[in-house]
Amino acid sequence: MIGLEGFIAALRDHAADPETDSGLVVYTVVPVVGALAGQAVRTGVGVDEVAPWPVTPPHWIHLAVGVAFSATNVGGSPKAGWRAHSRDIKGWGVAAAPAAAWLAHVRGVLGGAV
Repeated sequence: MIGLEGFIAALRDHAADPETDSGLVVYTVVPVVGALAGQAVRTGVGVDEVAPWPVTPPHWIHLAVGVAFSATNVGGSPKAGWRAHSRDIKGWGVAAAPAAAWLAHVRGVLGGAV
């Protein structure tokens, strides 16, 4: 599957509890390092950003405003009380399981939260 439906199905396969909310696909990630290690963190990506999934990964990671980074490029989020953080993912397209690679990327980003 591709696009929005494929992204949601892949996240379900990885027990990330995805749902659509306020123009985002919101799902749960548990970081393994950093200030949020071991905590279930709801995060999201714009519905429009997953249209080319899995050929192209999302760029913006949406998080509640309470999640902070020492350095970040911030944008608006359609979800109240959230903001988007600009994050590139390197080497996309080489993973056998794109959803697993995406979730690992997000866990890594969250590992840098302060």
